[in-house]
Amino acid sequence: VNDRLLTTNPRVFGVGDCCSAFKFTHAADFMARMVIRNALFFGSAKMSDLIIPYSTFTTPEVGSVGLYESDLKERGIAYKTFEKHFSENDRAICDDSTSGMVRIRVDAKSDKILGASIVGIGAGNMISEITLAMQTGTGLGKLSAVIHPYPTTASAIRVAEMVVVNKSMGKLRLVQPFDRPCVE
Repeated sequence: VNDRLLTTNPRVFGVGDCCSAFKFTHAADFMARMVIRNALFFGSAKMSDLIIPYSTFTTPEVGSVGLYESDLKERGIAYKTFEKHFSENDRAICDDSTSGMVRIRVDAKSDKILGASIVGIGAGNMISEITLAMQTGTGLGKLSAVIHPYPTTASAIRVAEMVVVNKSMGKLRLVQPFDRPCVE
């Protein structure tokens, strides 16, 4: 299939596991919706435009979206990684669930989110907030300004309290409120 999920027969589309590297029900659902819009309503949506998160429901859970560090290195994309461990999160401490962390990868020269991984209880639920930020072009700086209820594990997404975007210089500057340095 091509990027619009058309097969070599212009009247036949393919969706789901048969034509995608993303073997997830939610990915197949969005591909089917895209095909309906493209076929019936003259849409022009492309598979390559979808930002598809996934979760692995293990113990601990793993949620991920976007590019991994290995993908970024392979593509030669300069990036910075920001990480916050649940051992530093009050809700995780109260729940005795301090294993895991939130890791967000951003463009080295801006705060554009390129990918994220969350490991820990509720990771599958938390990855959606980062997916929404990526889908809407919301940078890590603005994501950090979102007020989260306290105490919640989702507040760990606010790793961006370490980030200040200096727009006049066009550079990313780190502000480190924690003892542990950011990973780069």
